[in-house]
Formats: sequence, C-alpha cells, structure tokens
Amino acid sequence: MKDFAVPAGSERRDAGTVVDRTLFNHRLTELERRVGRIEAFLLGVLCTIAVSVLGGMVAVLNLPRP
Repeated sequence: MKDFAVPAGSERRDAGTVVDRTLFNHRLTELERRVGRIEAFLLGVLCTIAVSVLGGMVAVLNLPRP
C-alpha cells in the first residue's frame, strides 16, 4: 500500500519529517479504526449465525427450554 509506506529517510528530524510522521500516524490510526469496525461487524454476523443455528437445533431436537 503506497499511502502507508514509511519513507527511507525518516531518521532526520526536520520539519518535513515531523509533518510526514504525523500524517503517517493519522493514516495508521484511521486504518486501525476501519479494521476495528470490520472486525466488529464480522463478529456480529458470526454471533447471529450461531444463535440461528442454536435456535434451529432447539426446534429440531425439541430440547427442553430453560
């Protein structure tokens, strides 16, 4: 991913590198936030599927309800 590549000369401490590093950290934070949202969505989908399967098993097997 070209947008998230660290420049080769990142050891220097001039104003340009500070701005670049700040922008890099901002983009990395935004990427982590998006990945977190995707993970939460997928976890919700998997939980919904699991509850549906469990409900189907209760209906088919006539398990006693608590």
